[in-house]
Amino acid sequence: MQGPKDYLQEIQKFITSQYWNSGLRITSGVMVPMLIMAYQGWLSTGMPFLFGGLFVSLTDTPGPIHHRRNGMLIATALNTFVVVMTGLMYGYPYLLLSEILIFSFFFSLFGIYGNRGGAIGTLAIVVMLIHMSPFRQHDQVALDGLLTAAGGLWYTALSLLLYRFQPYRTVEQALGENLMLIANYIRARAAFYKNGSSVEDTFNRVMKEQVEVLKSQTQLRELLFKTRQFVGDASPKSRSLMMIFLESLDLFEETMYSYLDYKTLHEQVPASLLNKFYHLALQVVAELEHIGLFVQAGIPVKRMPKLEKALDALDVAILENDNNTLSAAEKHSLVALQQTLQNIRGIVSRLRKIVRYTRMESYDPNRFPDQELEKPQDSDPVTISLLKENLTLRSNYFRYAIRITSALLIGFGASVLLSLSHAYWVMLTVITILKPLYNLTRKRNTQRVLGTLGGVALGSGILYLISDNTALVVVMILSMLVAYSLLRVNYLGFVLFLTTYILITFHFLNPIQFKSLIAERLLDTLIGSVIAALAARFIFPVWQQYNIQPAMKKMLVSNTSYFLSAWNSLHDPVSHRKQYNSARNAAIVALTNLSDNFQQMLAEPGQSGQYSAVHQFVIASHSLTSRISSLSLKDLSAPEASRWADKIVPALQQAAGYLESDEKVSNTKTDELPAGSKDPLHTLSIIYSLALDIRNIAKQLPPAPAEAGGKLR
Repeated sequence: MQGPKDYLQEIQKFITSQYWNSGLRITSGVMVPMLIMAYQGWLSTGMPFLFGGLFVSLTDTPGPIHHRRNGMLIATALNTFVVVMTGLMYGYPYLLLSEILIFSFFFSLFGIYGNRGGAIGTLAIVVMLIHMSPFRQHDQVALDGLLTAAGGLWYTALSLLLYRFQPYRTVEQALGENLMLIANYIRARAAFYKNGSSVEDTFNRVMKEQVEVLKSQTQLRELLFKTRQFVGDASPKSRSLMMIFLESLDLFEETMYSYLDYKTLHEQVPASLLNKFYHLALQVVAELEHIGLFVQAGIPVKRMPKLEKALDALDVAILENDNNTLSAAEKHSLVALQQTLQNIRGIVSRLRKIVRYTRMESYDPNRFPDQELEKPQDSDPVTISLLKENLTLRSNYFRYAIRITSALLIGFGASVLLSLSHAYWVMLTVITILKPLYNLTRKRNTQRVLGTLGGVALGSGILYLISDNTALVVVMILSMLVAYSLLRVNYLGFVLFLTTYILITFHFLNPIQFKSLIAERLLDTLIGSVIAALAARFIFPVWQQYNIQPAMKKMLVSNTSYFLSAWNSLHDPVSHRKQYNSARNAAIVALTNLSDNFQQMLAEPGQSGQYSAVHQFVIASHSLTSRISSLSLKDLSAPEASRWADKIVPALQQAAGYLESDEKVSNTKTDELPAGSKDPLHTLSIIYSLALDIRNIAKQLPPAPAEAGGKLR
C-alpha cells in the first residue's frame, strides 16, 4: 500500500474533509470582498471590514449550527467593542497598557466556556493587538467599528447560507473522518502482530490514535444530538448517518478486543502466521478507509468489502498450525488467534452494514440512540458565576490568564525597550504560541519558528521567480486557502503558508520596504517565541504530573463500572443495554484521557520519578478495558466464573484506595491468584490477574504531588 495511489488517496481525503471545506469558506469570506475593494480602490479604508470577517471566521469551528451562529454573533460584537476601545485609547500610552492588562486577562478566561469560547476570547486579543499598529489610521474610530461589525456579519451570513444549502455536509465529513481515524487505530493495533515490533512502542502509538478517535466521536455526538435534523423530524438521510455513527461506536469497541498477551503470542506462534494476521488487518484498514472516504465525500459506497478469501485462508492456516502443535500453551495461543479471527469477521460484517447504510438500503428501527446512548451534556452556560468560580489559582484557566497577561506585558516592554517598529508582532507571536498546556506550547513554539522561516524562504522564492501581479494574486489566494485548511490539522503547514500569504500581501502593500519588513518579522517572531517559552515554563505552569493520579483513579472507577455493566449485560442484555453502552463510553473516555495525560507528561521537565510505574498502569488499564470488552456469553459457563467475578471489583477498589492513601495500607485483603489457576483463555481469570497487577502498581506509586491545578468545570 505504498506508492502513488496512496498519495492520491491522501489528497482525496483532504479535499473532501471538513478542514478543506472550512478553508474554502474562510478564504471566500475574506478574498471576495478584498478583491472587490482592491478593484474599487477601497482596500486601505476597508481593512477593518476584512479583519472583521477573518477573525469571526476563525471562531466558526465545527459544531451544531445554533452554537456556530451564536458564537459568530458574539465574536462580531466583541471584536467591534475591542476595535472601538482600542481606537479611543490609542493616543494614551498608559490607558493602552491598561487595556492590554485587562482585556488579555479577561478574554483569556473565556476558555471556561469551551473551545469555541476560548477561540472567541483569543481572537479578541488578536484584534486588539492588530489595531495597536502605528501604521494604521486611528482617527476614524466609529467607521472602523462599523466596518468591523459589517465584516463579521457578512461572514456570519455567508456561513449560515452555505449551511442551508448543505445541512448534512458537516456531519458526513466528521463521520467519514471518524471512520478513517478508526482505520488508523486498527493499523496501530496491527503492529502487535508484526514481527520485530516493540509491544510498548505499539501501545504508545495505539494510545495516541485512541485519543484522536475519541475527539472525533465527541464532535460527532455534539453534531448529531444537538442538531434538529437528527433528533427531530429525522429524514432517511439523517437516519442513515445516525446508523453509521452507532455502528462506528460498536466497530471501535470490537477493534479493542484482546485475547492474549502479545509478548507471549510472539513466543508461542510462528512469525509467518502472525504476519498473515498483520496483512489481514491492513486489508481491513484499506476497506475502512475506502468506506470513510466515500462517507466523507457524501457518496454511497459502491462495492462491498471482499475479504472472505483472506479470512478463510487464515482459518486454514490456524488449523494447520494447530495440527502440527503439541504444546498446550501453543494450542491456547492458537485458540486465542481463532477468537481474534472471529472478531475480525465481526468487524467485516459491520463494514458491510455501514456500506448498506450509505446506500440507505436498510434501517434498524430497534437501534436508535434514545434507547442505548446518553445524550452529550450541555456545555457550560455563559454565566458570571462560572467565571467567579475560576478566579483562583486552583483553576488552570486562571493560571493561563495570568501567564498570557504577563507574557504580553513582557512583550510590550521588550518592544519598547528595543524600539521595535512592529511591537504588536511580538505580542501576536506570544498569543498564538502560548497555550494552557506546556506540551502544546512547546510544540507550537517549534512549529511557529520553523514555519515562519520556511514561509519566508518560500515567499521570497516565489517573489523572486514570479513578477506578474495576476499570477502573484493567484498564489496569494492559494496560500491563504491551504493555510486555513491546515489550521486545525497541521500547525506547521498553517504557519508556513500563512507566512507566504502575508509576505505576498506586504509586497503589494509596501514593495519599497519589503526586505526590511521580512527581517523585522523574523526578529519579532524570535523574540515572541523566547518570551512564550519562558512564560510556559516559569509563570504558574500546569504540569500533568500533578493530575495523572486523579486520572488514574477515574480510570479505575470507570473500569469497575464497565465490568459490572458488562457482567450484568451477559445475564440480561436487553434491560442492561443502555447502562452497558454508557459505562463502555465512560471507560473509553477515561482511558483516552489517561493516555492523553500520560503523553503530555512525557514532554514535561522535572519528572517526579513515576514515569515507569504510570506507563505500566496505562498499559495494564488498556489491556483491562480490552478484556472487559471481549466478555461473551461463554464466559458465564466458564469454570468458577462467579468466583472470579466476585473478586475483580474488590481488587480494583483496593487499587483506587491505594491512589488516595499516602501510607499505601489497606484494611482489606484480596486473595492472590492460586498457583496454576491462571487460564490464558479464561477471560475472567485474566481480568482478575490484570486487576491484581494494577493494584500492585498503584501500591508502588509514590504519593501524588501536593499541588494539583485541576480545572473547575
